[in-house]
Amino acid sequence: MPKAPLPTPPETANDAARQAAGTARRGRPKDPRKRVAILRAAKTLFAARGYSDTSMEALARAAGVSKLTLYSHFADKEALFAAAVVATSEAHAPPAFFEPSGTRPLRERLTQIGLGFVDLVMDEEVISFFRMMAAQARTDDRMGKLFYAAGPALTLRQFAQLLGSAHERQELLVNDPQTAAEHFFCLLKGVHHLQVLMACRGPLDAAERQQHVANVVDLFLRAYQAPSVGKVKASHSQSTKGARG
Repeated sequence: MPKAPLPTPPETANDAARQAAGTARRGRPKDPRKRVAILRAAKTLFAARGYSDTSMEALARAAGVSKLTLYSHFADKEALFAAAVVATSEAHAPPAFFEPSGTRPLRERLTQIGLGFVDLVMDEEVISFFRMMAAQARTDDRMGKLFYAAGPALTLRQFAQLLGSAHERQELLVNDPQTAAEHFFCLLKGVHHLQVLMACRGPLDAAERQQHVANVVDLFLRAYQAPSVGKVKASHSQSTKGARG
């Protein structure tokens, strides 16, 4: 039986939120406290039981709401799962971190994003979630595909847009923003994330995270630094002389 295609990642976090909300029924304004309770229950149950073994009935009970209320917020389990992934990601790295038009220094913005990402992937519940997805991947790959589309794929796209903007402003030289974004987040995960996943060590402490992110940002900025105007002129002058010679 052929596997289902990978879900298309949303363009932005707002798109993800709209997709996650599904076709909720019109009516009285939704109680935001109930939405928070539903998302909290979803994060806990999906991590503990996996996608297939978590029912909407169980989610409603855990959140302390009726099934009618649950379905008024989220059209189906897939929409709720995606919303829980988006909410977890945004708790550590809000969409504002990725605004291409941000006025804060680039190093400061990369550091902020890096710390948020490391905090996310070192979170105990998120680690449990990764382990659950890996364990179930051979028999049911839906959870992994939904997670990737609503989480990592969206984060990569947002960061690639930020890098593209930095390239246009000549802050960085990034000919392929998507690949550069992949480089950045792979460097941030490093070997530590694998070690934590395999229970070879505990999560990095605050000081270790600060140092690791600072090292990654330094390396990334050196790799993608934009040539100064002087260097560009000198290079052009030398190439011109070489051509004449």
